[in-house]
Amino acid sequence: MKMLKTTTPLSAILLASMLFVVSGCAVKLIASYDETTDKNVTALQRKFETFLTDLEAKDGLPECSYDKNSKFYSESKVDLSAIKVRAEAIPKNDITVQQVSLLDSSLDSLESLHKLKDKKSKSSGELKCISANEITPLRNAFNSSFTAILKLELEKKRGED
Repeated sequence: MKMLKTTTPLSAILLASMLFVVSGCAVKLIASYDETTDKNVTALQRKFETFLTDLEAKDGLPECSYDKNSKFYSESKVDLSAIKVRAEAIPKNDITVQQVSLLDSSLDSLESLHKLKDKKSKSSGELKCISANEITPLRNAFNSSFTAILKLELEKKRGED
């Protein structure tokens, strides 16, 4: 039977040092929780919900036109831009940046739909707004986006505990 060669004190020390270094380093693959992003996304979701609820109430009224609601779009774009710039400034935050970009794209699509309805109203002489029936799937889609962003932030928070 062959005897195992004993290690030298130097190699034992090196091995122990490497294990200590490796065990003490946590690899972080995603950004940490950001309370400001959490709060700003929550505030923006409230703004969207208020807008959609108001739009539902204005169904069939001249107040439902794009022109009467254009301020919502410009303010929301500014809010999204601020959220995105902050998210981009945080290292390893690519997923949040992508989610915010998708939300921004969805806002652009909603604005285009609203403008299209106005254009049809003007060409037909009949008021055509985003109807109450169209708002439910829009609300669900936007809330899904907001929920995804917030879930990720909250998971980041749990990961820090």
